Amino acid sequence: MNMSPFSWYVALLAGGLLLIAAEVFIPGGVAGVAGGLALLAAMGVGLFHFPAPWGFWSAVAIVVFGGIVFLLWIQLFPRSRTGKRITLQTDGADFKSAAPADHLVGAVGEALTALRPGGIVLIDGKRYDVLADGGEWIAAGAKVRVAAIQGGHLLVRNLTPPT
Repeated sequence: MNMSPFSWYVALLAGGLLLIAAEVFIPGGVAGVAGGLALLAAMGVGLFHFPAPWGFWSAVAIVVFGGIVFLLWIQLFPRSRTGKRITLQTDGADFKSAAPADHLVGAVGEALTALRPGGIVLIDGKRYDVLADGGEWIAAGAKVRVAAIQGGHLLVRNLTPPT
């Protein structure tokens, strides 16, 4: 089967547009990049296989039409029913991160699990994920003191003397 350049042009143009549209619903970039490459290939077919003015104007039309569609898409899609279903509708203003744990520095607790170097410690009746300061291994049941907070992690030191 031997396709004419015009058939290739139409197939690449339609395929590229469909792949770019599919990128909205199948994220990852592969479909969008493939669609962009198909549009570039369609422009190449138009430039090299159509008569001079038609090839040039087809490439210009793809670029201009693509830009206009892109700008309209950015403006209109988020307001559509589908756009509202697949985009975030809240601004995150009510999002609360974990409470600062500065008050725990110096607090004493008990290791509920072995800290190798991470584990669980019970301080004032609450469980905390911690890291052993310096990466040392601390046995379960050992008394520990919170030495510092670094990068959002509680660092603890062993208070139980080694046996």
